[in-house]
Amino acid sequence: MTDLNARIERAKKEVSGNESLLEMLETGAATELFNWGSSLAAAIARDTEGMDDATADTSMAPRLKALRQAVRSMGNWAAGKYSDPADRLQLKSKLLEQFKLILGESMELPADNLNTVIDSVDVPGSTPHSLLLKLKELIEKTG
Repeated sequence: MTDLNARIERAKKEVSGNESLLEMLETGAATELFNWGSSLAAAIARDTEGMDDATADTSMAPRLKALRQAVRSMGNWAAGKYSDPADRLQLKSKLLEQFKLILGESMELPADNLNTVIDSVDVPGSTPHSLLLKLKELIEKTG
């Protein structure tokens, strides 16, 4: 059986390995996103406490995959790559699915609030860092 702390560190590395985020976001926004992703990865790993390695890996794999995809999507969104309303609708749908998997089936993100946050990319003066903080606040209030 693997030490839970070692499992948590492995899960965090899966998120922190996405260095392409540093190219699309300024340092503060990228750091915020990495830290948030690492925190969520650690929570996923903590959910496997008491499991043997094989069971834990099976349990964590789809959730960590969803987390990696969500982090990439959120980085692209904060960097302005979802300027088209149709693309944002797809992003919202994707994030709803991914966060349901990441945080658990019982977690329900308020879709209207998510729309408002995603569309706030058009608000003058919004920065990638402030956008990510708004999204993080919404997810954490819900989850």
